[in-house]
Amino acid sequence: MKKLLLVILISIPGLVKSQVPTYDSMGNVYYTKPDTIRIPYPVAKQITIDLISGDSAKAELELCNTHVNLLEQKVSLKDSIITGHVQKGIMYEERIKNEQIKFDTQKIYVGQLQKKNKSLKVKLLFTKITLSAVIGALGYLYITK
Repeated sequence: MKKLLLVILISIPGLVKSQVPTYDSMGNVYYTKPDTIRIPYPVAKQITIDLISGDSAKAELELCNTHVNLLEQKVSLKDSIITGHVQKGIMYEERIKNEQIKFDTQKIYVGQLQKKNKSLKVKLLFTKITLSAVIGALGYLYITK
């Protein structure tokens, strides 16, 4: 394999033809080979400009792709932030509902306690009246005897 590469490398200078410089009336240099196609200077200049603009277009496309990727990452980050805030809002709504249920339950218990308090007040009033009557009757009986 090494010998084959060596033979190929040695034979390359014999296979390649050298370029011959020629000058036109405006002093432009053309390098030609006898069996090659000559390209006029304005066409070669336009091809060079097109190649350079093509390379810059490729670089710009790569830059745009990078920019698009960054924007997509920003959008996904913003979406995750928005999703987090939506979840927080849902949790706050659930918390508010739970607090409302708690207050409703407390209202029910307070209502029951108020009814019980009223009934106990009525019983206390009857007890006071009854005790006053009993004490008054015992006092009357004590005084009269």
